[in-house]
Amino acid sequence: MRKAWLFACALGISPTAHAQDLSFTEALDRASSDSPTVAAGNAGVDAARHRVRPAGALPDPQLVVALDNVPVTGVDRYRLDRDEMTMQRVGVMQEMPSGLLARRAVAEAEVERATATLDVARLEARLGAAHAWIALYFAQQRVELMGRLATEARASAHAARGRLGGGAADVDEAIAAEVEAARVEDRVAELQANIAAARAELRRWIGDGADGPLADAAPAFAIDPDHLRHQLRNHPGLLAAHAETDVAQANVDLARASRFPDWSWEVSYGRRDPHFGDMASVEVRVGLPLFQGSRQGPLIDARRADAARAVASGEATEREHAAMLEAALAEYAAVSANLARARDIRLVLARQRASAASGAFAAGSSSTVQLIEARRGAIEAELDVIDLQERQTRLGAEITLQYAEPDQ
Repeated sequence: MRKAWLFACALGISPTAHAQDLSFTEALDRASSDSPTVAAGNAGVDAARHRVRPAGALPDPQLVVALDNVPVTGVDRYRLDRDEMTMQRVGVMQEMPSGLLARRAVAEAEVERATATLDVARLEARLGAAHAWIALYFAQQRVELMGRLATEARASAHAARGRLGGGAADVDEAIAAEVEAARVEDRVAELQANIAAARAELRRWIGDGADGPLADAAPAFAIDPDHLRHQLRNHPGLLAAHAETDVAQANVDLARASRFPDWSWEVSYGRRDPHFGDMASVEVRVGLPLFQGSRQGPLIDARRADAARAVASGEATEREHAAMLEAALAEYAAVSANLARARDIRLVLARQRASAASGAFAAGSSSTVQLIEARRGAIEAELDVIDLQERQTRLGAEITLQYAEPDQ
């Protein structure tokens, strides 16, 4: 019985013992595989690939069944065995459209476009998961910080009430301490709502995996501007624009192929009355594209215009991402400098002030209002550091995921 009990306990605690906190990298990996948008992109790629082979295939052959030269007047009308020209014919006809290679090229270009669209969807899922993970991580940091402040605020309110009872403080100070404690608790409640919102957003991208605890460490990114500028051309958005241009050019080639005529061939066998011999026929039909100026020509011009539009759109997309990258790099540098000043100067001074105010309050030489003001300044400095850390981490994730990953 004891062994059975120990075994049952081992089974009960094993999930907890082997459970792993959700790291930033794991969240991105799950978004890459579990996101519905990625699943939709994978289905789109599969559909495009299945269209390639039929695009370059000939149309299905046609069975031809006919009655030729049946009399409809005279004494032999509607008779199939009295006239030597009357026959029952069966054959096969095959259309030979022009541009089969061009159609296959269009289908292959569409596969590349679908693949590029999938890469964009995967990037969006990873960015969404990154933003949600980072927001959740730093929201928890804020709640932890404000929780400590709430404990201190409640202790200060209790001390103020004690000093009021002992005659060492006035009513205004006690009320101020109570109000400050309530205000801090309100902020804790707001930050907890932010945690719920961030977790819901993370669940959008990775599903139920967002319900577990997060890893203790936030991700760190090494930003190399020259490397990022070099990698700009590998951004999935730019590759998708290039794929769109390739599809447009393939459609131009397909439109040009329409200048060449379609043709078809037919082989048939005609059975006649046994008194007459059977007959075989071979037929070739060729289309006559005689009015290209009003038919094929405008279609080719339209496809060329589409191709020009795609090229211009791709250039605009490239310029847009180049500008976005430079703006992100400048913002990242500014936020990093602000974070260093906030952490090394403002936070240090605010903590020193709060520590001095706390000592003075304990010695009875400082009022509750002065302590509250000093403590509020320290906590705001702490929150500023967390805000800047979140902005830096978010920018680092955006820059790295968009521009540095293809070469990693």
